[in-house]
Amino acid sequence: MRPLPGTIICTWAELQVTGTVLYRQDGFEGFVILDDYVPRGYVDACPHNGMPLGGDQEESDYQTREQDVILCRWHGASFLKDSGLCIGGPCAGEHLASWPVERRGDEVVTV
Repeated sequence: MRPLPGTIICTWAELQVTGTVLYRQDGFEGFVILDDYVPRGYVDACPHNGMPLGGDQEESDYQTREQDVILCRWHGASFLKDSGLCIGGPCAGEHLASWPVERRGDEVVTV
């Protein structure tokens, strides 16, 4: 079940430092990624196989080293940060499921 609107996901400072923050609670798995100072939320499931994108890796491994795209560690699918569109890999043309989030003051919350 997705978190209720207004649920605090992380602090703005934490997202700026890490670039990606995982959120797992009550069976929901999602992540927030920083895209040019805009927080973007996605359900943590690859459209190709439904597995979490990071596999068993750390949060920072959700992006390429250049931090220009989101990367699925299972099969190398790459996704645009602003739309979740898969631009390479076995699910090209599909999208990550979006999860609406926004910055409110010093926090990132669900919408």
